[in-house]
Amino acid sequence: MKLNIGKVDLSKIKKLTVIEITSFAIVFVALSIYYYPHLFNNKDVMAAAKIKADNAVFTSKVLEEFASNKNLKSSDIAQKVSDELNITTVNPYNKKEKAFTFEQNCKGCNNVEYNDELKMIILTTYNKKGELIARTVIKPPSFVTYNKEDDEK
Repeated sequence: MKLNIGKVDLSKIKKLTVIEITSFAIVFVALSIYYYPHLFNNKDVMAAAKIKADNAVFTSKVLEEFASNKNLKSSDIAQKVSDELNITTVNPYNKKEKAFTFEQNCKGCNNVEYNDELKMIILTTYNKKGELIARTVIKPPSFVTYNKEDDEK
């Protein structure tokens, strides 16, 4: 049995027709149009998911502190949990800023507010444009969470 690799009969190779090339181009363009917006929105979706996870951790730690230290004020608990989480948590929109802050006009971070009289902590998150993304109201023994993504579904 001999293999004749050097000689290929070009007349036996199937050539692409204009219809095949056109159909491939149409499929390629359609997929490109579909996936193009998703490439840029993926960062926003990932940042929103990280914020939801960070808010859940914050809420869990605050409720734990309220349960274990009934004499502590909301302001003390909010400060303690914020300081603790800022060590390990990164702001998904701006890595140079803290993830949890007490500033009122904070874009791209989690704004922590408290009310010692009502024993309540409110965690509000805005994106870089200043639009509300999530809000969590923590009043022991429960909490209420609002997420912008839930409205869009």
